[in-house]
Amino acid sequence: MDFENKTKKIERLIYIGGKCIIFTLLNKNIPFNNMISIKLTKILPFLPVLLFFFSCASKPKDERIVSVSILPQQYFVEQIAGDYVKINVMVPPGMNPATSDLNTEQLKKLLDSDICFAVGYLPFETVHLYPVLEGKKKPVLIRHSDTLELIAGDCQHASAHVQHPQASVDPHVWMSPRYALMMSREIYEVLAETYPEKQAVFRANYERLEKRIKQLAQQAEQELAGKTQRTFLIYHPALTYFARDYGLEQISIEEEGKEPDPRHLKKIVDIVREKKIPLIFIQNQFDVNNANSVAAETGVQIIPIDPLSPDWMAEMENLIRILKEKLN
Repeated sequence: MDFENKTKKIERLIYIGGKCIIFTLLNKNIPFNNMISIKLTKILPFLPVLLFFFSCASKPKDERIVSVSILPQQYFVEQIAGDYVKINVMVPPGMNPATSDLNTEQLKKLLDSDICFAVGYLPFETVHLYPVLEGKKKPVLIRHSDTLELIAGDCQHASAHVQHPQASVDPHVWMSPRYALMMSREIYEVLAETYPEKQAVFRANYERLEKRIKQLAQQAEQELAGKTQRTFLIYHPALTYFARDYGLEQISIEEEGKEPDPRHLKKIVDIVREKKIPLIFIQNQFDVNNANSVAAETGVQIIPIDPLSPDWMAEMENLIRILKEKLN
């Protein structure tokens, strides 16, 4: 049986099993909000059986696969490894890391990977990725956030810093040029150790990337240093680490990772007027209705950004340019 047919068969089995579980839960009057966690508990014991099917369709011997959680990580790996490895991105374009899931094709590529680079605390990773990889020696799991100083909070602007977080933390570390450089260094070191035959090439590529990231960080420092207006509004707080690095204040419309209620929206409108905030950043992975409401009430300009862009460098240059133009 070829892999495509095998994948379709497994998807069908999962689909039928999921329907049976949901039907059972409904008959037992279990609230729908509790079904997802219960369904995962029911399915997890059967994961070894599903993984057996995948193991029957092994990858070609000369194929080198590296998995990453998000597209900006793909950028770093591509810049260092070029086309020497195939990259499996587990949160595809347009998807939200808070709601994305693993499909069977991604799971197959993940289990065939030599390395898996995870950001650290994305909801996708904690809910879907880490349970699949638990107890496995391969792929080698690298969590970038394990070596970084993180900011505590439930995807909200927070000021408490923690080295080894036990509670929720802001996961958007790749939006800091300083942390992006550290992530890239870690990627280079792991790739060089895994594929020593290409260490010299990886080193040269990494040094070029390192130079570009340092130039970007210097550009941000120079162009944002003299601003008297240092506050911006954003729907989902993806720029926490960037704001920290350059002395800016990020205010989130989203409230503790949830849709804002009318009380919170009124508070945001008052803050915008008081601080004369000139712009609202929005991301296409999130609903923009509340941002539109704030903009309509205050006259603030809405500007789209994409923290999950596959071209990390271009997106960061665009972000710096916008802040340079809009902040006084």
